[in-house]
Amino acid sequence: MVTIRYSHYWPPLLGPNCSRVVDGICVARMASGLRWQDWVGRAAACPPEWAFGTRVILDGTEWTCQDRGGKIQFVDGLPWIDFLTDAPTYRYGELVDVEVVFLWTKK
Repeated sequence: MVTIRYSHYWPPLLGPNCSRVVDGICVARMASGLRWQDWVGRAAACPPEWAFGTRVILDGTEWTCQDRGGKIQFVDGLPWIDFLTDAPTYRYGELVDVEVVFLWTKK
């Protein structure tokens, strides 16, 4: 188990949740190049030390690292993980235990 700091983001809210807006709609892609719309409830923004494809299992649900973020980094030895969802299950910054499955290492 790994202890993380929980966060979530929802691109339709725009602002810090979306890096590219056209006519009031979030058209940004995740850092992996994939469309966020295809990964709602399944993708997470993870620290750059974790390769895309790393899996984070939270409360029995598997999330895949497909995105990055300016504040998504290790702080005091704990990683911030930003889950792509409109229905957060924990408070912002809450410490949560998750299982992490590293599929490969980042080069």
